[in-house]
Amino acid sequence: MALPSYAVVWAVFVYVWIANYLIRMALSALLPPVMQEFHLNYAEAGLLSSAFFYAYMSMQLPAGVLGDRLGRRRMLISGVLLGAAASVLTGLAGSLTLLFAARLITGLSQGFLFSNDRVIIAATTPREKMALGQGISFSGAGLGTTLGLVLAGVLGTVVPWRWVFFLFALPPLLSAVLLWRLVPEPPHATAPADPAWPFRRVLRTREFWLLGLTGVMPIYVQFLLATWGPALFVEVGVRDLARSASLASLQGLAAPLGLLVSGLVADRLHERGLHRKVNIAAAMILTALSLAAMGLTIERHGPAWLVTVLILTTSFCVWCCWGPAYAIFGPLFPPSVLGKAFGAYNTICFTGAVAAPVVTGWLRDLTGSFVAGLYGAAVLSLLSVVSVMALHPAFRLAGAPPPVAAPTRP
Repeated sequence: MALPSYAVVWAVFVYVWIANYLIRMALSALLPPVMQEFHLNYAEAGLLSSAFFYAYMSMQLPAGVLGDRLGRRRMLISGVLLGAAASVLTGLAGSLTLLFAARLITGLSQGFLFSNDRVIIAATTPREKMALGQGISFSGAGLGTTLGLVLAGVLGTVVPWRWVFFLFALPPLLSAVLLWRLVPEPPHATAPADPAWPFRRVLRTREFWLLGLTGVMPIYVQFLLATWGPALFVEVGVRDLARSASLASLQGLAAPLGLLVSGLVADRLHERGLHRKVNIAAAMILTALSLAAMGLTIERHGPAWLVTVLILTTSFCVWCCWGPAYAIFGPLFPPSVLGKAFGAYNTICFTGAVAAPVVTGWLRDLTGSFVAGLYGAAVLSLLSVVSVMALHPAFRLAGAPPPVAAPTRP
């Protein structure tokens, strides 16, 4: 039996996210040889890791604007091809400056994706499956986290680290073909602007800012673990590069499960009148608890298996936030501004990705341990509970005001 058309689109984006994350995550697994070659301390290595996100953030809003004008599929294909070229440039970089520049280009290229693929998912997915569709189609990011860390870690023990980036330039080429052949251009992608909805109205919307502020900490925690996961295992005695990267890579396996479970639960509870924000709040409370437990385990030099369990738990909780969040966000704005709105929203969220590697690396240099960084992230995660629960209505949907705008479906 043939898959529904929306399921085919979901599957393509799962692969596209995997291909992107292979390149994105490889540097985390390969930081030890990179740090050795360029004589970097932890703070400097964190700054190098953050280079990706400076460009990634800066591209979110322009990518949405360009998608509105030039077509979303065209922007996606351009992005994945540029990403393949950036991976090759990373492998060719002969100085720290060139390596930093190559990672900036990588971030720029991958910034094309989110502002455009989320709009396509919103346009092709049935409303009653929205949280599930947004979650499943985004699960490739988690799978790519695992594959990027484990494959880069293993390959980095048998070939020079530069060759890993040459090899990881190949999967995005298939992404371009799949996007061209299987993903439709949303009919409203190039629609004229709605005069009742200039983009500045998005920026005046209370829910936009509350969702953006809420999203900072899940991203912060995600990239704290993604960047420093292998190093966390070194702190509890796992010195082998391939093993530490492999253990850290398991965090990505929790992502598809978290997205699937949270999407199903959020959609089911939404049908019964419970706001999807409750799922996000519960996930962030559990995130804070698991981060605190991880910090305590490392402080007491606990076993590697317990660190593994806590990383898996934290990752599961973090990824439980995104399906409900995107399902809340999508109906807030009409199609004419939705791409730009998603881009601006992701820009706010990814301030967490810029901060996490640098702040955590700096605290590691300052204190000699990752414990302070983990405890600090736990405390900050609780603040996102406050911001998400401030969304209207309080808990239940009965008697709630209508959405800001109800986008029409083709």
